[in-house]
Amino acid sequence: MDEQANRLRQLQAANFAAYDMLLYLDTHAKDKKAFEIFKSLVEKTNRLKKAYETDYGPLTAYNSIYSSEFNWLDNPWPWDKEAND
Repeated sequence: MDEQANRLRQLQAANFAAYDMLLYLDTHAKDKKAFEIFKSLVEKTNRLKKAYETDYGPLTAYNSIYSSEFNWLDNPWPWDKEAND
């Protein structure tokens, strides 16, 4: 696995964990420790996302507003062969 794919997997894992904790908090809203873990996971996700987008471009079309040009189309799409190597 190349560096870009590895970093994307790390981002996906952090995002999944944050969302999983969010679901837990839906039924355990008073769990302060879980809320702290959730906040930490969201911060980690945001850090990983920002670093990934700085190096490889936006993950969504909406995030292309932070670039000097519209480069959303520059990355391979999920169904492109190079995105799945």
